[in-house]
Amino acid sequence: MKLLIIDRDQTERTGIQWFIKHYQLDITTVYEAGTVEDAINCLEMENPEIILLELEILMQDKTKGLKRALSIQPHHLITITAEPLFKNAQEALSLRALTLLVKPIDLNLLKQYLTHACRQVLNPFKDTLSYVQENSIYPALFIDDSPTPIEDNVFCFMIETEFSEQNELLFHWLQSLPFSQQFTFYPLSKRIMCFSRDKNLEELIKKGKSIMREWTKSHNAYLNIAIYDLPNRSIKTMYNALKQALSLRFQSGFSQFFYVSQMPVYKKFDHFLTIEQQRLWINGLEQNDVQTIKIFLYNISNLEIYYQPDAIRIHLTSILAQVRRFMLKYQMEKMIEVEKKYDLLFDMILNHPVLYTIIQEFVLFCQDVMNQAVHQKEHGQFDYVNGALDYIDIYYSDSTLNLKTLADFLGISSSYLSMLFSTTKGVTFKQYLNEKRLTHAIQLLKETSLPISEIASTTGFNDSNYFSKVFKSKFTISPIAYRQQMKLVID
Repeated sequence: MKLLIIDRDQTERTGIQWFIKHYQLDITTVYEAGTVEDAINCLEMENPEIILLELEILMQDKTKGLKRALSIQPHHLITITAEPLFKNAQEALSLRALTLLVKPIDLNLLKQYLTHACRQVLNPFKDTLSYVQENSIYPALFIDDSPTPIEDNVFCFMIETEFSEQNELLFHWLQSLPFSQQFTFYPLSKRIMCFSRDKNLEELIKKGKSIMREWTKSHNAYLNIAIYDLPNRSIKTMYNALKQALSLRFQSGFSQFFYVSQMPVYKKFDHFLTIEQQRLWINGLEQNDVQTIKIFLYNISNLEIYYQPDAIRIHLTSILAQVRRFMLKYQMEKMIEVEKKYDLLFDMILNHPVLYTIIQEFVLFCQDVMNQAVHQKEHGQFDYVNGALDYIDIYYSDSTLNLKTLADFLGISSSYLSMLFSTTKGVTFKQYLNEKRLTHAIQLLKETSLPISEIASTTGFNDSNYFSKVFKSKFTISPIAYRQQMKLVID
């Protein structure tokens, strides 16, 4: 097999030659070209199967003769550039290159793509990736009756990278492995769907461990592998089951094997903070109680219980909203660095693949916010409305709570606090307090069988008749009727 290196730098060409000989790749002859003319002559005379092309040399190709020669001769092209610019990536795509490598060249990557090119030359009809032929699996991923049967002696599994942007790289790397001919790989947007004819599950697991180990060693990143270890079903069924198994990564992390037969049952998880949890966070942040906050957050990542990832993400955003109000109370929204960290954490909660990493960052952010609050207190930076909201969250069940009590606590006049509530929240203090009490009352009506009078006193209404009047004004039905209605819905 013949390879042509087209590069203006003699040292680069010599180094690549030495590397190819040192690793004994399936290449018998290596040619070099340092100019456009030499490259065109070699292409026409020797017809090399594999070409390494420095893109910058094309700038010297005024007549575009080299491009024409490249378009005429069949070959596998690997492009190289000293500048990772978008225009160079476009050029590589237009030339239908296998990849674009950036100088200084990562020799592991070079080896992978050279190995892949060699195998494509040696096995030009090998069905490694079928997009259009009749037995392509892609339609079968989404259509149950797609005519792509899977034999019983074929194992189906799925590989996921720690960094989804490495998915294409992972696909080519898998094809360069010594035992890759025993597998068929199908790249998806974020994962690789795989089929193997291993004799038994133990053989597949052994190869899977080798894949994990070598990928981590060569790319300083991790993989997860999900295996369909039940009797084979339709490709769509197995595909969906494997995706679901890989979602366990959210609580388990990477470098894991997940087996479809061992999928846990997800426990119910309340998306939003309870009244008691809100109070815990208000007091914890105010008192700089790092330990309480750590315990609360780390309990969410308890590996003995599995929850739906989306439910946990919503729960964490609910907690972050509580932290946000604490930030506003001490006017931290004016601090650019704190705001940046808040935005990064919010994005992490929504998108990061591993819960434990999110929790660690959440703890660090809370510590930073609490330290900033100490500084803000010392300099008299305080938002009265958010301070009032925190106080109401803690003491709304106290029937003696009124505007004067709250104003005295904040050290301002009742009339000033009333004005702040009306302009900031759009409601009066009394309306906001009753809304808070009614929210808790609804929870108790749904979840307990407590008498109406006890619910009224528990939520801060010292008169059950007044409670019923406020409730009916808000929901158009009485508390008793609401409870009966909810019972019928549940039954």
